[in-house]
Amino acid sequence: MSARKVGEHVEIPKEDARAGETGHHVRYILAAGIVLVLLGFGAMALGWFG
Repeated sequence: MSARKVGEHVEIPKEDARAGETGHHVRYILAAGIVLVLLGFGAMALGWFG
């Protein structure tokens, strides 16, 4: 890790600062969750107004 002090704070490269890892089809899971929430809201609207 190549951290360096700049003034009152410490700067590190963004590769070292990343806590998570990308991949594992995260965007597909997020998209599916959003679609399911929208379907749930649609079902609630049909039950409420239908």
